[in-house]
Amino acid sequence: YPFIESIRSALELVDEFVVAVGPSNDGTREAIEAIDDPRVRIIDTTWAPDAPRGFVYSQQTMLALYNCTGDWALSLQGDEAIHEKDCESLRDLVVAAHSQQNVDGIALKYYHFYGKPNLLATGPRWYRAEARLVRMAGRRVIVPSDAQYLINISGRRKLSYLRAICADAHIYHYGWVRGRNAHAKKVSSVSEFWQEQPAEASLYEQIDPHSLKEFHDTHPAAMQPWLNSSANLEFEPDWNHTLTRRERKQRLKSKIEKLTGLDLSCTHFCPVKLRTK
Repeated sequence: YPFIESIRSALELVDEFVVAVGPSNDGTREAIEAIDDPRVRIIDTTWAPDAPRGFVYSQQTMLALYNCTGDWALSLQGDEAIHEKDCESLRDLVVAAHSQQNVDGIALKYYHFYGKPNLLATGPRWYRAEARLVRMAGRRVIVPSDAQYLINISGRRKLSYLRAICADAHIYHYGWVRGRNAHAKKVSSVSEFWQEQPAEASLYEQIDPHSLKEFHDTHPAAMQPWLNSSANLEFEPDWNHTLTRRERKQRLKSKIEKLTGLDLSCTHFCPVKLRTK
């Protein structure tokens, strides 16, 4: 995971960065300490690999989330990054949203890089935005499922999606551009947190090539060292790939989107507008 690069990418945006760090002997904690920035604060935690179906990621996210001291918090995972060009506008948006009490969060769009850093995975299968900048002051926020998104508790027990303003900024997601060996190790190592037997990693080529499109913009500067050293740079789509049933369904949904203008991807927030004076 490019977790050091992920942390560095957000330091221009945040006033503090809380990192939940479980016990390990692979140098993870030492690498975070070596960032040597007073804004980075480590919370030592214990992982529960028997937590059902990936819920350990939610557990760890909430431990970090409720150690944040600010009125607003950004939830960022170890293979995600923020572009420095978006930091100023995001700060301004938080300031504007803070005075509007019907706003629980800010939704950021997603770039899901796939195969290599100049390709994006697109289509309704890939979530297009999530409310990852959330208001903590006066809210009870929890993290369900595998920590992909956050939700509110209102009243005594009512769960509801965050009411979020949609930003033009992106989260840059690099979970699908690891080198082949790193990808195989990742798939094998995380299987225990899903109560599954270690699985063989499927090849990046096993994807509908029509769901990929070229990326012509820049990457966050903090990510560049990892992209140069650890990303898969040799991937080429397999145009003879046999579509799975799920991929055929996604192609159909993409066609419906183009014809109707609908968004058929999963959305875990309720869009609201920023009031202007």
